[in-house]
Amino acid sequence: MLEAGPWDHNPWIHIPVGFARLYVTQKFDWNYQTEPEAELNGRSVYWPRGKVVGGSGSVNGLVFLRGSPRDYDRWVQLGARGWSYDECLPAFRKLETFHGPDSEWRGKEGPMQIAEVPAPTPGCRAFVETCMKLGFPRNADNNGDWFEGVSPNQLNVYKGMRWSPAMGYLRPALGRPNLKVETERLGLRILIEGGRAVGVVVRNPEGREETYRARREVILSAGAIESPKLLMLSGIGDGAALQALGIETKIHAPEVGKNLQDHFMVRFGFRTRPADTLNETMANPLRMAKMGLDWALSRRGHMTIGASEASLFARVLPGSEEPEVQFQFVNFMLDNPRQGVSTAQLAKHPGFTFNFCQCRPDSRGEVTLRSPRVEDKPRIEARYLTAPSDIRVMLEAAKLARRIAATAPFADYIQEEIAPGLNTQTDEEFLGYLRSSGTTVYHPSCTNRMGTDDRAVVDPELRVRGLEGLRVVDASVFPLVPSSNIQPAVLMTAERAAEMIRRAT
Repeated sequence: MLEAGPWDHNPWIHIPVGFARLYVTQKFDWNYQTEPEAELNGRSVYWPRGKVVGGSGSVNGLVFLRGSPRDYDRWVQLGARGWSYDECLPAFRKLETFHGPDSEWRGKEGPMQIAEVPAPTPGCRAFVETCMKLGFPRNADNNGDWFEGVSPNQLNVYKGMRWSPAMGYLRPALGRPNLKVETERLGLRILIEGGRAVGVVVRNPEGREETYRARREVILSAGAIESPKLLMLSGIGDGAALQALGIETKIHAPEVGKNLQDHFMVRFGFRTRPADTLNETMANPLRMAKMGLDWALSRRGHMTIGASEASLFARVLPGSEEPEVQFQFVNFMLDNPRQGVSTAQLAKHPGFTFNFCQCRPDSRGEVTLRSPRVEDKPRIEARYLTAPSDIRVMLEAAKLARRIAATAPFADYIQEEIAPGLNTQTDEEFLGYLRSSGTTVYHPSCTNRMGTDDRAVVDPELRVRGLEGLRVVDASVFPLVPSSNIQPAVLMTAERAAEMIRRAT
């Protein structure tokens, strides 16, 4: 296994609340920026992606949700035969040990440890109660038979520690004689000989090139940005675009890097009365010391929670067949809620945040090469809000956010809406806020779409079309982004890929 980043030895990787610190330091991150986004007032959006053993699963916000079961049925409708929810469910079950009630939807013996937030904070409890008061159902298991409604989030946290894919899958396998892990090996290109992928060329920490040859297959799992980039650097992509950069075309695959999808997120920030928020703890040295002690002695408290504590999946348009929006309750507020966690600091006063995003965006972007140099980051054009339907859904979601904030018991905690502020009332004003402050919720995907048509990059067995010996196994192969956080879908894809590879050997 060749990994571009280092080992995951930094302790903040393994402490759930450390995800924000990792974004600030940017030491385990590819540090991408989108191109200036025309629909976001020309802003460039920071896109963190994990560059460390475990990938983004070692640095993300730890929310572990599958999304709508219909997401995977839609994959089949787009040509990903064999990927319906019923066909994917055994892999979802296989990958997890769920610390909750037994059901036909959940696994109990898998490598990933999953549990609901064990001790919801007052704000989290108020959020759930308020959503129920507004008529949304309390979902006992939003990774169960249906995802609609409100509940505390499920997290891949076990005994107070991040349970990353590296912890669940890789570490138990390190003693195997057929596994060797080489870190800080930057992929340069895939070796192609006679219409077959036969190995890879990487750059080692000393700057020298190393070649690794494969007897059977090369498995590319570099994510939705680096996987299409590496394919294109290897001559697999749009022939005209590659030739313009002086790259020999090995396989003309014009959709490599196309179909880029991401969840577009907007934050509402609230000053609150004291409510055991992370802001209160971090502003008080004694409370900080107690937080550290609680974690060290009992693995409880703020340090065991990632990006958010609860989610509401809600319908906001008339006649909707399923939820279009995910709201996430966050038990802290940044000093500038318009900024992301990579640049802003915690506010000095108690505060909550809503994050909300469209579950199934219609906007499509793309990833293209900036140059033939591996050192140059690719051009990322998310093209947020280019689909009018996305604007409509986000505007309705903003109105629902206001209703939640104005309803007790949640409203009992709120002293002031900091962002966008009560001077934002009309659709035009809300749209201005979306454009000036909206950002990523860190779910880029779909850039090497699987399918059965001639333009699909990989087939339903995840094999690159037109080439022997190369599979892509990561979020880039999704035809559509799932309706929520994408890590479970990535792991499900990997589980199914492992079965396919075994059958082929």
